[in-house]
Amino acid sequence: MRPETTGSRQIDYRISTYQPMAYVQTHTHRVQEQVYHVLDGEGLMEIEGERTVVRKNDVIFIPPGTSHAIYNSGLGDLTFIVATTPIDDK
Repeated sequence: MRPETTGSRQIDYRISTYQPMAYVQTHTHRVQEQVYHVLDGEGLMEIEGERTVVRKNDVIFIPPGTSHAIYNSGLGDLTFIVATTPIDDK
């Protein structure tokens, strides 16, 4: 669910699947909040340089200004929801 596809104005909601060894590079959002919800697989969530194993049903909140990344460290696909608000990081 994105502004371009549904017209949402306050939230960007995505389901992502990463193959083994795929990752999202460490980054920070100025004003955006994010919630990650792991649906399947196993990975590493990095928050402020500290990595924690995440698995199915784990939910992680990322406040604005927090450096974070997610890595698929498992042998199968890592599938997760990421909900972001507001849509723009302005």
